[in-house]
Amino acid sequence: MADRRRRPALILFVAVLAALLAGAGCSRVRLAYNTADVFIRAYADDYLGLHDAQKARWTPTLDAALEEHRDEELPQLAAFFDSALKDARHGFTRDNVSCLLDQFEVLYKGHFTLAAKAAAPLLAELDRKQIDALERRFRKEAREDAAETGAKAVKHRARKRARRYADNMDWWIGELTSRQRGILRDVTRHLPDTAPAWYDYRDGKRKELIALLRAGASEQRIERFLIDWIVEFQGLPASLRQAKGELRRGWTDLLVRLGPTFTPAQREQLEQRLTKLRDDFMALQHHPRMAPTGC
Repeated sequence: MADRRRRPALILFVAVLAALLAGAGCSRVRLAYNTADVFIRAYADDYLGLHDAQKARWTPTLDAALEEHRDEELPQLAAFFDSALKDARHGFTRDNVSCLLDQFEVLYKGHFTLAAKAAAPLLAELDRKQIDALERRFRKEAREDAAETGAKAVKHRARKRARRYADNMDWWIGELTSRQRGILRDVTRHLPDTAPAWYDYRDGKRKELIALLRAGASEQRIERFLIDWIVEFQGLPASLRQAKGELRRGWTDLLVRLGPTFTPAQREQLEQRLTKLRDDFMALQHHPRMAPTGC
């Protein structure tokens, strides 16, 4: 998981995703999901320094958002892991990996649209001191980001990315073979380094958000801004738009190249992981179903 200061600020459903990922790693998805409200409230309080009255007023909004998430997003998650399970059984191809990535994009947009809707009422009632504190936090994080420049920083990020990919694959399929580690190194070293451009984009959007908050923008205006930013990526520079396609090709290459190298034990572990996740996201629903995938 990314270190704390790199989490996109104010995207409160990052807490939900973090809880789900942590739960998946420990085979406790249901526990993580059912305690997500506590996790999110603690995250929001830590990041924004909320007053008790603000937390009390926000609780119904958060509860409604989590219910909407359960009704609308869990069927999407169940369908995603069911598709991944079928692909793992039949073999990863460029076509079915492309379909999985399309499904993931739908998941992302659904989660973060809901995040924007949940966060906007809370942001709209921040007082001057809270906005000042948030701006100071943004500035501190921007200074830390700006320090990560130069060839040394690029190499450091590349090493961290390769380790992160290897750790993730170890969890999904078990210990990698030397051949598989070679494939992973080959793919990850060709992935673009998007950090500097992303930091600049995020810093600009954060400044726009602070300006909106200082101007007393309405919940609706803040919600629209957040959706434009974190869902639609409006104003994204050309370098990041290009990098998105390169990253997608890299992830596709990784799965297509790794698939034929899986040992029987690795394939079994992968299918067990995917089955457990699909079944958990089905069981968490009030009326279990899987959303149509479209491919």
